[in-house]
Amino acid sequence: MMTSLLHRITSLHRIASLHRTAKAGLFCLLFCPMFCLSLVSFVTHAEQSTDYEALFKASADNAALSKLVTRLGGGESARGEFTQSRYLKVLKKPLVSRGEFLFQDKLGIAWLQTAPFPSGLVLTQNTLVQIDADGNRQVSHADDNPQAGAMAQMMPKLMSALLGGDLAPLEAQFTLHLQQQAECWQLGLEPIDPLIKQAMPRIVLQGSEQLESLSLLDNRGDLSVIEFNALAQRPLTADEQAYFKLDADPLPATEAR
Repeated sequence: MMTSLLHRITSLHRIASLHRTAKAGLFCLLFCPMFCLSLVSFVTHAEQSTDYEALFKASADNAALSKLVTRLGGGESARGEFTQSRYLKVLKKPLVSRGEFLFQDKLGIAWLQTAPFPSGLVLTQNTLVQIDADGNRQVSHADDNPQAGAMAQMMPKLMSALLGGDLAPLEAQFTLHLQQQAECWQLGLEPIDPLIKQAMPRIVLQGSEQLESLSLLDNRGDLSVIEFNALAQRPLTADEQAYFKLDADPLPATEAR
């Protein structure tokens, strides 16, 4: 999903480019599984893609977006559960994982996977932090990997807009597409930033009175979806906030509740 963005002419520059590509590959290997989930309706990959094509042909006017903001309401922090599946063209069945997520507007977002194995991914302060089951952390900064840095900035802003009911910041970062039917809505996003667009050219958010799912379509045609459950907009506890502290003592990925 992630490739080197700069092509060098000299051998020294080629080595630097390969080094950046290796980092991007590791990011893809560890980051992509955090954005995948099984669809409740068990629709096929082809059917889901067709529906999304219709969405991305629709426009999003200011009046419709204002109504969606009113429905979402919002808050500055939230906790919830997620189920994820990644639909790959080379696999007959999706890769499924489950866990919980923590969100705080000024801190970022943490994905804490509990199954099939414990792990954590924290996006905060232009930084991506991977946490293993023992609480050991591997930190990647925006300067080390521009694409990872762009993602680390984008995802908290995206969740803040959807959970907080403020879509205005998204208009500066995405081309928006909106469909509404009865009590349900679909919001399609096409990133403007070329680094993010290379990683995930299309994003789809769905819900009714609150955000219910987030789907990512990559440039190879694979589909990943996150379905949210037990979403509670409330302040995070001290233990939950500790995930966002880069100098915190080791905290197992499954400890916060």
